[in-house]
Amino acid sequence: MSNPFIHETQKSGHGILVDIIQALVVAITINVVIYFLFIIPSQVDGPSMVPFLHDKELLFANKTPSWFNDNPDTLKKLNWDYQRGDIIIFDFENIVLVKRIIAKEGDTVMLKDGDVYVNEQKLVQAYLPAGLKTYIPQAGLSNLEEGVAVTVPAASFFVMGDNRPNSKDSRFKEVGFVPRSKIKGVVFFRFWPLDRLGVISNGGN
Repeated sequence: MSNPFIHETQKSGHGILVDIIQALVVAITINVVIYFLFIIPSQVDGPSMVPFLHDKELLFANKTPSWFNDNPDTLKKLNWDYQRGDIIIFDFENIVLVKRIIAKEGDTVMLKDGDVYVNEQKLVQAYLPAGLKTYIPQAGLSNLEEGVAVTVPAASFFVMGDNRPNSKDSRFKEVGFVPRSKIKGVVFFRFWPLDRLGVISNGGN
């Protein structure tokens, strides 16, 4: 004669196992959806963002603003648009670059005596090492002229790396202004190396 108590115990254990598996499947599904719809991973390649970001560091970027790259008015109404100081990832000649937004469409940008001016105001760049200057590239390579303000075109951004002497960015004709359509996401988290793990905030003014 079978023992009903043993039967109930076995049935309960099986039910718990099923619940655990179901919970894991749901959790994995949610994470996969979040990963593919909302987050894009990226790796820093080179020294152009030193000291804020270092070569080979791994980052997560929020890709949701890029959903509206063709409809920026929606982003602006939601106060979700790209901002000065944001670190973005964007497509450039079949590679992905990581740079910081310095100026937005309609802003004027000028480099003079190693300082950056946006809308005629000297830019305070707390994310840069003290005393670091920003100079235009040599003649023929530069997108700017010393002391001459340029206006960022519509649907575009002016970006620079934090390591100004070692960054190919909007100062160069080769890169120029970054079209909104090329932006893939806004960096918000560094997940490698573990000793530098943490949230990355906007460094704008």
